[in-house]
Amino acid sequence: MDTPTASLALAITQLCISFVMVGVYFAAPGERHTRLWAQFGVCSAAGMTLIVVSAASAPGVMLVIGNVLLYTGCLQVWAGLREFFGHSTRHSAVGLGLAFALVYILMIALEATLSTRLLVSSASLILVFALCLHTLLVCARDHSSARHAYARRMAITGLCLLLTGHGGRILLLLTQQGESAQAAVSQLNALLVYLIPLAGTVLFFPALLLLNFERIKDQLLLSLDARQDALETQTRFVEMFSHEYRTPLAIIRTNLDILHTKLQAGSPGTGQNLEKMQRAVGRLVEVAETAVRSDPREDGKIGPIRATIQLNALLQEVVAEAAEFWSEKAPQLTLDAAQEYHIIGDRALLKTAILNLLDNAIKYGPPAGQVGLQLATQGDSLRLIITDQGPGIPEHELDLVYGKYYRGSRTRLVAGSGMGLYLVLRIISQHAGGVGLANRPEGGTAVTITLPLTAQELAV
Repeated sequence: MDTPTASLALAITQLCISFVMVGVYFAAPGERHTRLWAQFGVCSAAGMTLIVVSAASAPGVMLVIGNVLLYTGCLQVWAGLREFFGHSTRHSAVGLGLAFALVYILMIALEATLSTRLLVSSASLILVFALCLHTLLVCARDHSSARHAYARRMAITGLCLLLTGHGGRILLLLTQQGESAQAAVSQLNALLVYLIPLAGTVLFFPALLLLNFERIKDQLLLSLDARQDALETQTRFVEMFSHEYRTPLAIIRTNLDILHTKLQAGSPGTGQNLEKMQRAVGRLVEVAETAVRSDPREDGKIGPIRATIQLNALLQEVVAEAAEFWSEKAPQLTLDAAQEYHIIGDRALLKTAILNLLDNAIKYGPPAGQVGLQLATQGDSLRLIITDQGPGIPEHELDLVYGKYYRGSRTRLVAGSGMGLYLVLRIISQHAGGVGLANRPEGGTAVTITLPLTAQELAV
C-alpha cells in the first residue's frame, strides 16, 4: 500500500471514529467523560477536514487551526479517560493545548519544513498517548475497575500501536538523508506512519466505547440490586407483619367477645360500644388479611383473585357495614341500582376500595349527611357514583389527592393518613377501571368508579 492510500484510509477511519464518539454523549449525557469524548469527536472531525482541505495549498491559517483542533481533541480523550476513572486533569490539558498551538503557529510563521512539523506533531501525540497509557495502567491497580479488564487491555494495546507508529515516524524523520533515502523508506513510512496507527485507532477508540457501555451496565445492575434489596426488605416486613399481627388481634377479639357476653345484661351503651369495637377489629382483620395475602393463584401468579362478583350484594354489604361503623354520625346512605350487575374481580379488594370512599364521604361530611351510591351502565362499562355533602376539593387539588400521603387543604382538621384515595386508585387500576373526582354544583364531591362489565352483562 502506498503512502497516499494509507493516509486516506487513516483519515476516513478517524472521521468515522469522531462521529461515533459524538454519539457516545447521547448514551450517558449526564457523565462528564462522555461530554469530553463528544468534544473530541467534534474537534477531531473539524481538524481532520481542515487538514485535508488545506493539503493542496501552502501552509497557513487553515492548517494551523486543523492541527490545533486535532491535538485538542486528543487531549479531550485523555481528559475524558481520567474523568472516567474519577480523576481530574485540572489545567494540564489546557496548558498542553496552548503550548502546542503556540509552537505550531511559530513553525508556520518561521516557514518550518514539513519534516519539522511532522516531527513536532508526532512528539506531541506521543506525549498525549503516553498520558492515556499511564492513566489506564494506574487505574488497573484499582480493584473496582477489574470488571473492565478486557476493554482496558484492548485500549492499552491500541495505545501501544499508536505509540509505535508515531515513534517510528520520528525515527524515519531523523534518519532520512536525501531524496533517494526518502524514496527507499516510502513503504516503511506507510507502514509505520499510517497502517500501525490505523490499527491502534481501530483498537483504542472502540475500547473506550466498551468501557463506557460496561460502566452503564454496572450502573444498571447496581440499580437493579438496590431495587431487589428494597423489595426483599418490604417482603420480609410483610411476612413478619402477617405472622405477628394475628396473635394480638385474636386476643383482643376473644376478650371483646367475653366482655360482650358478660355485659349483655348490663348497660346498653356499654354493649353498643363493645359491638362497635368488635366491628372495628373485624374490619382490621379483614383488611390486614387482604393486604398481606401472598398465596399464589391457580395460574401461579400473585395478584387480585379474579372471580364473578354480584356487585349489588357487595354494595349493600358495604353500605350496612359503613352505617354501623359510623353510627354516631347517623349517615343517610342510599343505594340506587336499576338492576343486578356482575363484574369480574377481587371481592375483598373492591370492598376495601368502596369502604374507603364511604369512610371519606361520611368522615368529612356533616352529621346525618346524605351519601348516595348510584350504579348504572355506560357503554361497555359499569359506573358507580358516590356523592357526599362534604367540603369538596379545591380544583387545583383534584389531581393531587391520589398521591401517597397527600391530604387536601380542606381536610387538615380531621384525622387521616392520606392513603385512602391512593389505595382506591391502585385497586381500581388493578381491575382495569378508572377513578374520577369532581365537585358537585350543590356542594360536596362526586367520585366515579368505572369498571368493565362481564361478557354476560354486555350480551344482555
